[in-house]
This record gives sequence, C-alpha cells and structure tokens, in this order.
Amino acid sequence: MSRSTEDSWVPGSLVRIKLHNFITYDSVEVSTGPHLNIIIGPNGTGKSTVVCALCLGLGGKTNLLGRARELAEFIKHGKDRAVIEIELYNKDGPNFIVQRTLTSDNKSEWKLNNRHASNKEVIELTKKLNIDVNNLCQFLPQDKVSEFAKMTPSELLHSTERAIGGEKLVELHDKLSKVDKEMKHLMSNQISKETKLDQLQKRQDYLKEVVEKQKETTKNLRKIEILEMKRPWQVYLKKRKEYENYKSTVEVKSDKVNHLKTQLEPLQEAHDAAKENLAVAERDVKATSKRVADTVNNIRTIDSKQASSDEKIEEIKEDFNTKVSEVQDRKTRIANLEREINAYVQELSGLPPVQQLMEQSNAKHAQLREMARQKATVENQVSEIFHEERELRSRMSALDSQMHRLNDVGNQKMEKLRRFERDTYVAVQWLRDNRTMFQGGVLEPLQLTVNVPDPANAKFLESVISRNDRKAFVFERKEDLNVFMRELRDKQRLTINSVLAPEPRQFQPRVNLDQLRRYGFNAFLSDLIDCPPLARRYLCQYYNIHSIPIGSRQSEGCIDEVNSIITSGVFFTPQTRYSNRKSRYSADTISNSAPLRDAQIFNLTIDTARIAEIDRERGQLNAQITELQRQQSELRAEVDKHKEGEAKLKEEKAELTHRIQHRNNIEAKIASRRTKVEGLQNQRIDLDAEKERAAEKIRDVLRSYATQQLRLVELYTQMEELLHQKSKEYVRQIAGQLAVSNSDDVLKSSSHELEAANVELRAAEAELAALKQGARDLLEEAREITGVHGPTPQQQKLFAEYPGELEDTDQMLSEARALVECSGSVDAQAITEYNEREKEISSYVRDVEANQAKLSSLEATIRQHRAQWYPALTDMVDKINGKFRSFFGNIDCAGEVLLSEHEDYSQWGIDIRVQFRNSDEMKRLTSSYQSGGEKSVSTILYLLSLQGLTECPFRVVDEINQGMDPRNERKVFEMMANVATISGTSQYFLITPKLLPALDYNDKMNILGIFNGEGLEECEHENMEKSFAHEHVIEKVRFRNSQLSQAA
Repeated sequence: MSRSTEDSWVPGSLVRIKLHNFITYDSVEVSTGPHLNIIIGPNGTGKSTVVCALCLGLGGKTNLLGRARELAEFIKHGKDRAVIEIELYNKDGPNFIVQRTLTSDNKSEWKLNNRHASNKEVIELTKKLNIDVNNLCQFLPQDKVSEFAKMTPSELLHSTERAIGGEKLVELHDKLSKVDKEMKHLMSNQISKETKLDQLQKRQDYLKEVVEKQKETTKNLRKIEILEMKRPWQVYLKKRKEYENYKSTVEVKSDKVNHLKTQLEPLQEAHDAAKENLAVAERDVKATSKRVADTVNNIRTIDSKQASSDEKIEEIKEDFNTKVSEVQDRKTRIANLEREINAYVQELSGLPPVQQLMEQSNAKHAQLREMARQKATVENQVSEIFHEERELRSRMSALDSQMHRLNDVGNQKMEKLRRFERDTYVAVQWLRDNRTMFQGGVLEPLQLTVNVPDPANAKFLESVISRNDRKAFVFERKEDLNVFMRELRDKQRLTINSVLAPEPRQFQPRVNLDQLRRYGFNAFLSDLIDCPPLARRYLCQYYNIHSIPIGSRQSEGCIDEVNSIITSGVFFTPQTRYSNRKSRYSADTISNSAPLRDAQIFNLTIDTARIAEIDRERGQLNAQITELQRQQSELRAEVDKHKEGEAKLKEEKAELTHRIQHRNNIEAKIASRRTKVEGLQNQRIDLDAEKERAAEKIRDVLRSYATQQLRLVELYTQMEELLHQKSKEYVRQIAGQLAVSNSDDVLKSSSHELEAANVELRAAEAELAALKQGARDLLEEAREITGVHGPTPQQQKLFAEYPGELEDTDQMLSEARALVECSGSVDAQAITEYNEREKEISSYVRDVEANQAKLSSLEATIRQHRAQWYPALTDMVDKINGKFRSFFGNIDCAGEVLLSEHEDYSQWGIDIRVQFRNSDEMKRLTSSYQSGGEKSVSTILYLLSLQGLTECPFRVVDEINQGMDPRNERKVFEMMANVATISGTSQYFLITPKLLPALDYNDKMNILGIFNGEGLEECEHENMEKSFAHEHVIEKVRFRNSQLSQAA
C-alpha cells in the first residue's frame, strides 16, 4: 500500500509494532498507516494479540485486557522472555521507540529510544502524547467492548473529557468535584458550628449577669486584699508617728528632772551646812556634857544619891524632838488630805444633784412597770396565734397525705430519677426538706413537674427538651439559685443543673394556628402539657413550645405546604420531627427531619386536676400560715422590742442608782477628810514656845541641882558654869535641829517633787520604749502579713489608689466586706464555666468566620474553574451530539448525546440516548436494555463522533462490528471510512475477523491481514484481490513466523 505523507501523521501515532515471543508470535513486525488501519483475520489468528501488545507496551495493566493477570502469561509458551517494541511518531525529531521486555518472574524491563528507562518515564511520555490505554473512549479491547455500555454517565463523561479535552479538562472537572465536595462538607460543618454557637451563646447570655456580679465581687475581694495588705503598714506608720511625737514629751520631762536637780543642789548644800552646824553643836554639847559628867562624878562621889540632872535634861530634849516630828507629820497628813478633798470636790462638781437623779430613777421605775404590762399582753397574743397555726398545719398535713396518695406516679418518676440521675434525686430530697430556706418559687426538675395528660404526646416534649434541662431545677429568684448551688454543688459536691425562669410576659406563637388547621394541626405543644407557670415560662422562653405545632396523620402529606408557612422553627407529625431554619449565607431554607422515638421520661401521667385543687387548698393554708407567721414575727419583734426597752430601762435605772451611791460616797469622803483636817489643825504645836519651855525646864533642873549642891560650891559653881555653857550649846543644838528639820522638810519636798518627776520620766521612757517596741512589732507583723521587707514599688502604686488615713482604710474595708457579704460567695465554677465557654464561643466565631471566608474563596474558585470548564464542556458535548445525531440519521435511527447536570459536580455525566425503531421512545444506552448489535452500533458511532475532536493520537476498537446486522455494519463502516480518513484526525485501528463484501475503500486505509497455516510464509497479491475491491489499497504484509501453525 502507498504511505501518506508525514504531514498526515498525528504526534504519538503508531508507526510500527514489533513483537518477539509474545503470546502466539515468535517474531512479527507490523507497519501502520496514519489514518484508518483495519486488522483483519480469522478468529484465533492473533488479532487481539496486537491489541494486548499495544496496551502492555504503552504502560497499561493486565487487568485492562480482561485476559491473563500475570505478565508471565503473555510470554510464548516455552520461552522465558517476550519483547514488545512500539514506534510512535514524533514531528519534532526522531520517532519515539518504546521497548518492554517481559520476564517469566513477572518483571519488566523498559527502554526508551534504546536507553534503559523506568515505567514512570514511559507513562510520562504517553501522558505527554495524550495516550491513555485506560480510557475506553480511546482504547476498547475485545473483552471490554461490553463494558462501554455499562459505564455510568459520570464515567463516560470523564472518559470523553480525557479523550477529547485532555488532562486540562479532566483536571478542571476533578478540581470542581473536589472543591464542590470540600465546600459541601464545609457548609455542613458551618451549619453544625453555627447551631452549636447559637446554643453556646444562649447559655452564655444566661451566665453573663451572674459572672458580671461575680466579677464585681472579685474586684471587691481584690480591693480587700490590697487594703488588708496596706493596713498593717498604715498601723505601723501611725505607731511610729506616735513614737516620734512622744519623744518630745520625754524630752520635756527629762528637762524638768534636770531643772529640779539644779534647784535641789543649793537646798542640799543648805541642808548639809545645817547638819554640819548641828554636828558641831552636838560635839560641843558632848564636850561640855563630858565636863559636866566629870563634875557630876566628882559631886556623886560626894553625894551619890543625888539624881542625875542630865537624865531629866535628856527627857526634856526627847520630848521636844518628839514634838518636832509630830509637827512635820501633821503637815504632811494635812497636805495629803487637802489634795484628796480638792479632787473629790472637783469630781463632785461634775455630777448632777441627788434630787435630780432620784427623780430620774423613779421615772425609769414607772416605765419598767408599764413595759412589763405591755409585754405580757403581746405574749398572750403570740400564744393564741401559735395555737391557730398548729391547727392550720394539722389541716395541711391531711392534704399532704392526700397528695402523697395521688403522687404515686410522682413516686415512680422519683424512682426513675433515683436509678438514672442519682445526684439529682439526692438534690430533690434535700429541697423537700429545706424549702423554707428560699424566698421565691422553686420547682423540682422538669421531668417531675411537667405532666403530659395524654402519654401519646410525651414523645413530642421529650424530643424538644435537652437531657440537662429535663433534670434542671427552676428558680424564680437568683438569690435562691445561688443558695441552692452553694449548698448542693459546692458543699455536697453534687452534679446538678439549675436554671432561672424568665420574668413573666405574654408568649405569642410565631405562626397563626388557623393557617395550619387545614393541614391537620390543631394544637401547639404548650397546649398539650400541664406544668407550673415557672416551668411554662422557661419552656416557652428557651424551647418555644408555644410556637411548635403538633400535626396529625393528615399532616404527613402536606409537608411542603407546611414548610412554606413554617420557614423557621420546629413542628411535629405523629411519627416525625421537622425543623427549618434560614441559611446564614443565602435566603434558602434548610430543612431537616428525623423519626420520633418513644417517650421514656414524660410518659407517666398524674391526676393534675385533683393535685391542682389540693395545691390551691395548700396554697390558701400556706398563705394563712404565712400570715400567722408574719403576725407572730411582728408580735415577737414587738416582744423583743419590749425586752430590749426593759433591759435598757433597767440598765439606765441601775446607772442612776450607781451615780447616786457614787455621789453619796464622795460627799462622805469629803466630810470625813475635812474632819480629819480640822482635828489635825486643832492639834497644832508652837515649837518656839515649846523650845522656850524646854530651855526653862532645863534651867530649872540646873538651878535645882545647884541649890541642892550648895555645899559643893566650887563644884556646883563649876557645874553651873558648865551647865550654863551646856545650856547655850543645847540651845544652839536645838536651833540646829530646827534648822536641819526645816531644811529637811524643804529638801524632802523638793526631793519628792524630783522623785515624782523621775517617776514620770521613767514612766514616759517606758511608754516611749513600749511605743518603739510596738512599732517594731507592727513592722514585723506587716512584713509577715505582706511577705516583703517593705512595700514594693508596685505595692506602693496600688496603695496610692486607696486612702492614706487608717480610719478611711478601715471604713473602705468595712464597705467592701459588706458588699462581698451581700453578694454572696464567688462561684468560681460559674466564672470558670463562663470564661471557658467565652473561649469556646470565640473559637467557634473564628471557625465560622474562617469557614465563611473559605466558603467565599471556594465559591470564587468554583466560579473560576466553571468559567473555564463549562463552556468547553458544553461545546464538546454539543459537537459530539451533532455528529452523533448525524451518524444515527445516516442509519435511519435517532440518537443524541446530552449533558446530565447535577448539584454534585462528580455526578455530572453524559447520557447517550438512542432509538432504533420508530415505535420505540428514545432510551438511554445501558448494558441491559439494548441488544448487543444496538450497543455495538451506539458505541462505534459515539467513538466516531469523537473523531476530529479528540486530542488522542490513535483510537483502537476490537471486534466492535460483531452482532451488527449487515445493513448497519455497512453504513457504520462507510461512516468510519469517511471520518477516520480525514487528515489531521486521530489514527484509527479497527480489529475484526471479517468484513462485508463490496465495501468502499480509499487510499488512506491500511489493511493488515493476518493469516495462519502450516508453512505459510507470505500472502501474494493475487490471492488478496478476492477480498479487497481496490488493488491500489493492497499492501504486502509479511509475517516472519517459523511455526504459525502453533498459534493459539
């Protein structure tokens, strides 16, 4: 046959195929044409072997062929190696030569252009040349012909994209599918996160007020901490200031002592001089007395019986000295008494008169009697109310017994609670024992207090309320909730849940029930339950039970209509829960539905009418009891007030009595001391007179003595002189004693003043030392409390924000402590929960925003990829459809190729629709509906429709014409000949065991005949004329096979 010019070859076209020891062939080399190549020969001669060689030689897997699985099975029997060599056209240089050697151990060796290469390099080359033996639209082996009709629309689209659009179109489609899948997953995740964020935000809004108050408490606690740290330093500085101020007081007292010492020195000198003069006088007296004694002894020798005059004189002197001491003692006692009198008089002047005090005392006594009478009257009223309250409580007990009998279902609920929610059960028991601790309304868990009269409706309620809220206690007042959680969660460590009911308000449904009645909706969920107002307010606020319609079986067939009315919210039919919500990213409504499960909690019902009646009676009794308790409380408060007034009056009367007695005692003490002063003043002694009398007595003694000693004139004369001298000396001695006594009085007075000043100084010094030690102790205490040697700069900065005076600090501390005490203890768990949830919310917000940004990015990516992919895709399908319709029209049938769009890009596909008989409708090509011939016609015409559009260099179909009726086979061949021989189109290989006679051939066809027989070496030109109508298309085909008769 004549070969076309090189311009007819498409890059990557098959130029030559050479086989050695491959399946049935010892050795063969086949040259191909650039257009339509028909490989023809009887069955079993090895036509499909060439197809196998193409597949394996270009990197395909054995499973694509539907034959053997192991490479070794493609080696000719008895051989250990097989070689496949394929030459591919290269317009830019030497042709590509790919060689693959198969070994019996199922391994391969590759060469590319006579150079060792890897399988990867070969695959990269085929990819570069748009060769894809895995694509049925390009490479359709005999055993895979039936697979074409089995391809799903999406598989067919991918294969067509790969065959025509190449990797770019496939890559865009894959990217769209991947991004679309990612976007849908992200949107699902976004909806989940938004739902979770809404739930978290609702719970966070509830906790926000709690946390704000507790933050204020924490702030006050911090203020207390700083003030308690600052106060020790303020106390220390105040004590130190007292110490510094008191030092001046000590200095003043020290100056006073020094001044008194200075004044005492001349007095001491005078006193010492007087004592010295007295000593001289006493020495002189002693000397004279000695001389007198000597004289007396001389006289005694004369008259021993004469009484000694000296003894008398000594008695006179001792008597005088005694009087001197008495005078000094009397002065001291008078001075002390006068000081005491002055002090008592001064104290007495500050006291009211006795008559005034007596009048006040009598008035208090009268008030006490009146107070006692009033108290007795009020106590009698309290006793009467107590007996009335006891009677009411007896009636209440009877009602409680009735309620207990009615609450047997309640006991069943409690038993279920005990089994599955132990902590909540314990909390209910505690609440029942301690209800008086709470000021407002408190409800037991909703699963105990909410009653569904019709058990069939219980599943609706149970589907709505979360597990945590089913076991939640409901409180009317926040203070009660805090007390409850503090007692049970903080102290008893119970895991419980409690909620605060919203303020009373009117809850209006979101939709009018009249709009829904024609669809079988006759009630809202709130209409189907009985519960206390607190519980109803909570369920309406947080679960919108007043806006959840309950439908009937009729409603099941009207869901679309109901969805158009309820665009946001929840509604029920007997077996299903439906929920709608608006998308955050579009105006679309997102709908979900889920089957309902049987109720497990709210399916136990209670006789609520009787219970409500008993509750009303109990409420009335409680109101009466409360009123009696209030009256008792008021009366007891009045009794307490009377008792307090009585105690106060008794204290005041006792105080008046004490003041009267105190005044009388002071007046008695003043009178007693004045009497003593008068007595002491009346006992005054005249020392001068006494001194003169003493001197006169002494002279009398001496004169008497001289008279009695007349006979001893000389002695007496001498004695007289001595006595006279001694008398003078005695007078001088007495004068000295008086001087010493007087100076001693003055000195003692000054010494006493000095001693008193010293005592004051020592006391002041001791006080100063105590202040100093106190300051040191306070300093150590401050250091111990604050843990620092002195206030740090940071602490000083904190201290500067608060008062500088200790009194102001104490006042601020008291105020802060009062605020903390009023606000209760800090619920650290609530704050921790709030902060952790705030972080969780922030994380979810960031995730939602990031997801939204990513969704926007993905949407932009999808738009970008679609803008490139969709126009090319629709253009490709339109062109294929045009050719396909034309080809089917040529065989008097109908066919079309349609693009099947889907919301999921991975599910987009191509539908091949065919009609072979006018009586039939257009049907999609499937593996089961059409006959084998119809499927073959449809397949080959679809592949022909790709011709001219495809970027693949060649296309192979193996025995596709089997099963066609002759008419269709002829027309298909004609169309194939026309399409596959157009210049610039893909090379085409048709493998077939036979062709119809008298077909039209042209010079662009290349006929490759395969013959098989004993000793057959070549097929001569003459013998082929019988098979082919045009001699000019016949080309010699030589098979170098030594034993063709052994071919399988």
